[in-house]
Amino acid sequence: MIEWLKKVLLDETESPSTKRLIALVGSAILFVCLLLSATLPFDISPSSTLTDACVWIIAICLGASTVDKFSAKKGA
Repeated sequence: MIEWLKKVLLDETESPSTKRLIALVGSAILFVCLLLSATLPFDISPSSTLTDACVWIIAICLGASTVDKFSAKKGA
């Protein structure tokens, strides 16, 4: 499992990708927060503006990772 996670966080040049790390951590935090908000009897839900901002950051990071993966390489 640890090896799979390491491979997920590497980009196409086998170097760590901060965009993927930010997207993975942000998604996990948002998922846990929304899960707790739905299951706990008291209200701890974040504001909709904060949730939307997190979703936008995650989407931009994943989109940038996708563009990096399929963009033309210099010298290729």
